[in-house]
Amino acid sequence: MVSKLLALEAYPKLRDLDFRILRGVELNMRHHKWVPLEDIARFARVDIETASFRLGKLDDWSLVKRRSDIGYIGYQLTIHGYDVLAIRALAKKGVVEAISTAQIGVGKDADVYIGITSGGEKVAVKFNRIGGRTSSRKAGYHGVVFQDKHHTSWLYVSRLIAKKEYEALTLLSPIARVPKPIAWNRHVVVMEFVEGTELAELRDTDLTREEAECILDRVLEEYLKIVRFGIVHSDMSEFNIVLTSNDDVLIIDWAQYLTTAYPESYELLKRDITVLLNAFRRRWRIERKFDNVWPAFEEAWNESRGEANGD
Repeated sequence: MVSKLLALEAYPKLRDLDFRILRGVELNMRHHKWVPLEDIARFARVDIETASFRLGKLDDWSLVKRRSDIGYIGYQLTIHGYDVLAIRALAKKGVVEAISTAQIGVGKDADVYIGITSGGEKVAVKFNRIGGRTSSRKAGYHGVVFQDKHHTSWLYVSRLIAKKEYEALTLLSPIARVPKPIAWNRHVVVMEFVEGTELAELRDTDLTREEAECILDRVLEEYLKIVRFGIVHSDMSEFNIVLTSNDDVLIIDWAQYLTTAYPESYELLKRDITVLLNAFRRRWRIERKFDNVWPAFEEAWNESRGEANGD
């Protein structure tokens, strides 16, 4: 599924006032499901007529949505409006100067685009899209994020997921082959751009059995370091492994990670290893028995928790 970054079309048309209005909607959504027009005008320091006119434009550009059948006129920020605010913040900080309309990755919960820094370097810009797709499964995927949270806005949840992935990459990038994080704002994570291809995108014939076995060894080696450090991916699969242009591996998509402090991380780690071995067995006939691989990971999991031999 290709997701058009509508924010890039609207962005050049926006005035400073429009950004103030969008920010007013965003902040007041903490208190209102539909933010009253009067509250938005007050925040933006303009009269009702001016706020209503600019909100009409923002509605036309799909950055907000309007509702008038609730006893008052109210507005919500859309995911495209959230995109605009994040892009604006990252641009003002000098993190990104431009973002391409070409999408380089799409998943169940996020879209990834190429960004350009002020120095002309490529970066990957990941927009989390919780609430935009696979809605029946989101709470299960990201259950830890929902703990002790009473806010139900999917925009807010997308922000929490982005923050969580940025934290994971910050912890892991010094010790393992994961993308290096550069910045985070709202629901957007900016990270290094790495040339490569997801294993899931490769045809079975693109790799020999021997090449696939070497890749599996590298992935297991990297993942073992990560588990020993105290983190479990929780969604390991061929979709989250990138074969880089220099024939190395990169483990991506850390939004669902758990620390090994959570007891449930043990079963999630077993699932990760099982899914990984099954994928290589199915596609490249790599017969690697779970019982031969698991003991090292179990030991690493226990070690990360300060436990010896499962005690």
